[in-house]
Amino acid sequence: MLEVDHYRFQADRARCMADRVTDALVKEKLLEMASEFGRYAALIEAKGREKMVQTATA
Repeated sequence: MLEVDHYRFQADRARCMADRVTDALVKEKLLEMASEFGRYAALIEAKGREKMVQTATA
């Protein structure tokens, strides 16, 4: 599994768990975690695209 896929999977998993819990604080923390995992995935993708552009222009 690629690193970006791993973080997307974890984000989806945290969102699903948040949908199932009734405790508001736990739900909030899980949604924060999902957001962070999504940001990590986006950063990894951006760095990958940056490397591809640098390689193509070199």
